Amino acid sequence: MESCEWQRDILGPGFQQLALPLANGQRATLVRCDSALDAALAAERVPEDESGSQPAGENFLRDTAVLYLHGWSDYFFNRRLARLWTSFGARFYALDLRDYGRNLRPGDPDQMPGYIDDLATYDEEIEAALAIISAENPTSRTVLAAHSTGGLIAALWANRNPGRLKALALNAPWLEFQFSAAARRITTPFLGSSKRKERAPRALPLAIPNFYVQAASENHGAPPWDLALKPPNGFPVYGQWLRAIFDGHEEVAAGLDIQEPVLVQISQESFRGTSYTTKMAHSDIVLDVDRIARRAVRLGRVAVLARVAGAVHDVFLSDRSAFQTAARQLEQFARGYIAG
Repeated sequence: MESCEWQRDILGPGFQQLALPLANGQRATLVRCDSALDAALAAERVPEDESGSQPAGENFLRDTAVLYLHGWSDYFFNRRLARLWTSFGARFYALDLRDYGRNLRPGDPDQMPGYIDDLATYDEEIEAALAIISAENPTSRTVLAAHSTGGLIAALWANRNPGRLKALALNAPWLEFQFSAAARRITTPFLGSSKRKERAPRALPLAIPNFYVQAASENHGAPPWDLALKPPNGFPVYGQWLRAIFDGHEEVAAGLDIQEPVLVQISQESFRGTSYTTKMAHSDIVLDVDRIARRAVRLGRVAVLARVAGAVHDVFLSDRSAFQTAARQLEQFARGYIAG
């Protein structure tokens, strides 16, 4: 671990990245927030809306390290979320999974962004990241935080690895197909086997309206991410990838036995439409939050469900009011279940 060299990250001062070599020439990237450096810079240079409204720091999580997993067609870019955790005193890390974000290779025809045929494959980079975090914070407890698809990956990992974490904090985790479990089960046989290896999986001919960029622009003035790393229309969807997701959904539906407390935060409501309306800037337009809520109770022994009025799919990318609500909920959970 001593030979690891952290480099300046694309998020700028206060953030660093570390390449994590994986098997078969793959790579993941670990990002960390240098809270001591970033706090000084954030106070001087970060616009008010970027820093958000963070609780007065008491360092009540000073012996805690957080590892964050992003969603599908996504990467870590949310400085505001990192600063929220560090305002609690935690050490914050985020992982860009293989074939996502910082690991994309523009112009490489052999790379299939976001593709995987077994969600357990991500165990490799999760373990590599946790090894680095443990080496840097040998006495700290670990919290796994995650969004959307990352939330599904995190829940399944925690279920397979009891006793490794202090808690999970899931932000709109993709725990069930948004069009119902029945639709998922009907569709699954037509997707083939997620375990069958194909040299060139084919993308499904899907055309799904995506108004997430417009919603983010309404809330923040412009999308707070790099459109090359999180493209407006998302990555291609492959049948084997979707089968792997559906296999994960079926595990959750059958019931997990996560031993650690789990926080599940979701928007108050979902909304779908064929053209953009301002309501999309204050609703989950990606997943069905009521289906997530029903699946949350299947995660494990202690599941805390918190709805955020006016939140978008990623509740920590919402407007100021919804972000503040989500931040208070996270703080309450952290004080009760992590610091306690």
